[in-house]
Amino acid sequence: MKQILYFFCILPIFIHAQTITDVQRLYKDLLTNYTKEVMPTPSTETMNIRIGIFIVSINYFREVEESLSLTGSFILLWHDPRLKWNPSSYSNISLLILDPMNIWLPPLVIINRVDKFESIGDGKKFYITVWSSGFVVNSPGDVLDVKCITDISKFPFDRQTCTLHFIPYGIPMPYISFRPLYKEDQCQFDYYTPNSDWTLEECSQIIDNATDHSNLYVIVQIKRQSLYYTIMVVFPTFLFGFLNPLVFIVPVETGERIGLAITLLLSYAIFLTLASASVPATSNPMCALLIVMIIIITVSGIILYGTTITIKYHYKKKTDDIWSPLKGFARWAMKRKCCSAENVPVTQDEVVYVLDSLFFYGSYVMMILIGFGYFLYVLV
Repeated sequence: MKQILYFFCILPIFIHAQTITDVQRLYKDLLTNYTKEVMPTPSTETMNIRIGIFIVSINYFREVEESLSLTGSFILLWHDPRLKWNPSSYSNISLLILDPMNIWLPPLVIINRVDKFESIGDGKKFYITVWSSGFVVNSPGDVLDVKCITDISKFPFDRQTCTLHFIPYGIPMPYISFRPLYKEDQCQFDYYTPNSDWTLEECSQIIDNATDHSNLYVIVQIKRQSLYYTIMVVFPTFLFGFLNPLVFIVPVETGERIGLAITLLLSYAIFLTLASASVPATSNPMCALLIVMIIIITVSGIILYGTTITIKYHYKKKTDDIWSPLKGFARWAMKRKCCSAENVPVTQDEVVYVLDSLFFYGSYVMMILIGFGYFLYVLV
């Protein structure tokens, strides 16, 4: 019994040793006269390289620096007739795993990369799979930081479209031609990990072989997760805007009207200081939300001015001291309200009432128009 057990334990070792010997012999036969500096195809033929891209994750998007960082992996498939063998001559070995430093690899370079200029996976060991038919599969991966033209005018409801431009650097057409690995032109998301700040809406690849180099364009469209910015920036901005006109319903006699107006103005100024860290600081194009903030603080300044004017006229002793056009406007407004005669004099209280109504309703109409225009712009 012990002899039988020993036999079954030692038998796989001999089989494994025999397989390793065949692999070593195959490796030696393939690479003895192999020159990795020479392309697999002659200069009279076009070498087709099929490419598929997998988006692994979106790392970050920097609006000010106009750069997108994502992690991606690739599948490159091409035919190298020098790496072809007959499986029956090597114990039916149909594939071989090779060190990438030992065979020719296509130089796949991103020309709009911001951090460095080198081939994808350069200096890293992503092992190569070689089939007996001579087809070679390379699966490199890298963190890709690319230049991306940004448009934050609709922040925080913005979408960004970035293009990754790949070429076989140094090898022009017609020596290398890119081809899609999959039938559809979409990127693959088998290993994708979602990002908390950005949603990957679309990723497609376009191949252009009509120029001096074969070009691969990977177009990535991302959308910002807007909930946090809506709650922390957009909502308080319009809340301050709709609170400001309320100073005109506070009775002047309380003496709190000017204090409330100044408090709201200063509170909004402090909020702007804190919110500026969340709003992208770019001017081309300018963020629409930043324009709204500037308009609202301007309206707050106008409301403070109107509050001062109404308090001033409330304590006037004579109506003769009130500006004549303002008295005429107040008389016209009171006539429309009470159907009184034109020659009936107006009092200080009536002038203040008309001014309060004008500033109150005018401010709210302006805020509604600003809000409607902003959301119509960013959401449509």
